[in-house]
Formats: sequence, C-alpha cells, structure tokens
Amino acid sequence: MTLLETRIVQNIWRFDPISLLKLLAHLGYDIDEILFCSTFGACSQSRLLESIEFRHSPRKVVITLNLGLLGGQSVLPNYLFKQVHNNTIDAQRFAEFFGYFDDRLLRRFLLAIYPEFDETIFQNWESRKKSAVHTLRLDSIATLHWLTQLVFPELQVRVEKVTLQRSIDLGSPILGKSRLGYQAVFGKIKKLPVPGKQITLITDEDSFTKEQTWPHEIEQRLQKLVFPVLQGVDLHLEIWLMIRTQGSHLGLKQNSYLGYENLLSDNLQFRRIRIFSGRLYDGH
Repeated sequence: MTLLETRIVQNIWRFDPISLLKLLAHLGYDIDEILFCSTFGACSQSRLLESIEFRHSPRKVVITLNLGLLGGQSVLPNYLFKQVHNNTIDAQRFAEFFGYFDDRLLRRFLLAIYPEFDETIFQNWESRKKSAVHTLRLDSIATLHWLTQLVFPELQVRVEKVTLQRSIDLGSPILGKSRLGYQAVFGKIKKLPVPGKQITLITDEDSFTKEQTWPHEIEQRLQKLVFPVLQGVDLHLEIWLMIRTQGSHLGLKQNSYLGYENLLSDNLQFRRIRIFSGRLYDGH
C-alpha cells in the first residue's frame, strides 16, 4: 500500500462516507471498483465506517460499514442468525451469500444520499447543478440575497431594488442623416434611468487577511463564483462594500491639543466602496 492508503486505513473511523468517496475518486478509483459490506455481528457500533481494505490484484477497495444486512440493525429475521450461532448454517457461506445483496443495497443507499456519484442518473453532476440553479429566478431579490450570502458568509448582505443611471453611446450625429432625440444626441452620450438591483456587503473590518483587502477578495469571488452563475441573466447591477469602521493614524500637529480633543468620535464612520456597476448579460 502507498503511504496515503496506509493513513486512510489507520484513520478510517474519522471519515464520513461522502469524504471517503471523494478521496477515493481523487485517487483514481471508480465507483464500480468499490465494494461495500457490513460488519457481521449483533452489536451496535459507535461509528459508521468500520474498516477499509485496498486490493491491488485485481484493483478493488472493500469498505466495511456498521450498517447493512449482517449488522446489528439488520432487517433479516433473527431466526437466521440463531441458526448461524448454533452452527446449523455455515457462517462464512452465510456472510458470502448475503454479502452480495449487502453490496447492492449499501451501494444504492449511498448513491441515493450522494447522487453526484451516480453516473447512471446524472452523467455530469456539475452541469446538473448549473441547470438546477438556472431554474430559479436569479434576478429576484430573494435569490440574489441567498446566492450572495452563500458566497460571502463572513459579511452582512443587503439587496434592494434601485433605479440606476446607464450611459448609452449613440455615436456622433451626422448632419442631414441623424434625428436628434431618436438616433443621436449632442455629446454622443445619453444617460437613461433603468431598474436594477443593488447589493451592499457590510463588514466591520477593511481587510480580509493581513495580505488581502476586502475589495480584492470580493472581486475575486465575484469573478469566480457569482458572475458565472448570473451569466445569461439580463440584469443591471451595482455592488457596494460598506466598511463600518476603519483604522486611522494619530497625527500631532499645530493647534491640536492632546487630552482636550476627542480621538475617537461617538459617531460611526462608514466608508462605501463601489465594487461593480454594470449590466450582466451573455458573455459578461
């Protein structure tokens, strides 16, 4: 076994099924190369995953769970286990026979809980999730608030309807061809009020980490997580960052008297930074 496989065997009790399946998929194991079986015993155990075995000829992984037909919560009649206990039925043959059904039942049970591993239903789970998200009204206040709060759990989120000003470049007017007010305006730029949404992100600190400020962190998450989801939604959007308090420096200068002037104001200081303002559409 490799070093990583040895560590998995030693720490199998720390795993939950979804984490273990993801790790095995990362190691290159397909779901068909994984066998599931239950612990043969009548006592209930304190953990779900009992053990794991890596086989390399042929390449297989055997996961033993404290769940299934042979475990303490088995749905099989107690009469069968009594026959095994009295040596009327061979224990090994009994375990091998019901082990086949155990694998099928445990496999279907885990795939029902974690459908992203069931390629017979969803060939591409990521595209399925994107399709499910696009069935929502992504331009509604409730959905925008839900999506933004998922991406920025550290911040307070406020979403509201607003009227935004959008500039339209109509080009230079051509004498004798352009009609003012319809095709062209003086100055080429026409500002129009449009209905839109405004997202305000509220924080008490101006920095996400010592090396990263909140504006840069927000911009990265928007480009990576939010804008790809909103692609295809025709939406006028503004995103603001509100910093409630910010650090300042104490300066000693002429006509300033330390001890007689307030260093900290009783009024909260707010700083607003515009992160994004524009229209979202296909190919944003």
